[in-house]
This record gives sequence, C-alpha cells and structure tokens, in this order.
Amino acid sequence: MAKAMSHDNVIAALLPVCLDMSRNDSDRVAKLTTIREASTYKQRDAVISAGWATMPGSETPNRDLAQACLAALEIEAS
Repeated sequence: MAKAMSHDNVIAALLPVCLDMSRNDSDRVAKLTTIREASTYKQRDAVISAGWATMPGSETPNRDLAQACLAALEIEAS
C-alpha cells in the first residue's frame, strides 16, 4: 500500500511539469488536435507522442503521468 501511495504522490508531483510543457509547446494546438482526434484508448499514447510525459532528464515517457496529464488537460471538456 505504501508503494502505491508513493507512486501516486510522485505522479501528482510531476503533473504540473507535464501541464507546463503542454502550455509552453509551440505546437500545442496541433498536438491537442491529434490527442482529441485519437480514439479514447489511444489518447494516452498521443500525450506520450507529444513529448509531454517525458520529464526533463529522462529518456523515456511515463505512461501513468501521461494518463494523469490527459485527465488534467480535460480534452473532452475543451
């Protein structure tokens, strides 16, 4: 249970970085369009492809962070 809680806390701490990267992306509109047009189960992969789920200093994206970022972007509401 502690491992799951710490994992969730790490994702919550990294979420603002993902959102900031999405806000400052010069190609934001095109990437958001791609994410919106993707089927629901492929939207997380679209966030990963956008590069927003790869933290600075890391070479690989984080799938859980991509899912959290997708939820925070509120793609369906925008």
